[in-house]
Amino acid sequence: MSTERETSLEKFRKLTDQMKQQVHDEAIKELHAQADDLVETIKSVTPIYRGPPLPDVSPGALRDSVRVVPDSSKDYIVRVVAGGTSTQHPTGWSTFNYARAVEFGTHEMKAIPFFFPTYRLRKKSIIAAMKRRITKNIKQYSAEK
Repeated sequence: MSTERETSLEKFRKLTDQMKQQVHDEAIKELHAQADDLVETIKSVTPIYRGPPLPDVSPGALRDSVRVVPDSSKDYIVRVVAGGTSTQHPTGWSTFNYARAVEFGTHEMKAIPFFFPTYRLRKKSIIAAMKRRITKNIKQYSAEK
C-alpha cells in the first residue's frame, strides 16, 4: 500500500511541476506579447522631430528607440524603454538625451509626454490579459472540467 501511495504522490508532484512550468511558459509568452504591443502603441504616439535639420539627428530616432529590453537575470522581467545612444547628443558640458527632454520638458521646451501616459493607459489591460492567460492555463489542470 505504501508503494501505491508513493506512486500517487509522485504522480501529483509530477503533475504539479508540469503545471507550474506550463503556466510559467505561457505567462512569459503573454508578457512578451503585451510588451511588444505596448512598444507599438508607444511608437504610434511618439512625436517625430519636424524642426530645422540638425546635425546627427534623425527625425524618427526617438520613435525608433522605443523597444523591449529583457532582463538578463530573470525571464519574467521585461522593460519597455525609449532613448539610448541614438537619442543622446553631446553638448558643451554633458550629454543631452532628448528622449527625456521630450517626455518631461526642459526650461526651453514644453513637455510632450508620450511614454508614461501610454503606459498608464494600457497598464490595467496588460494586467487583465496576464491574469486571463494564467487563469486559462491553470484551469486546464482543474479537477472541475
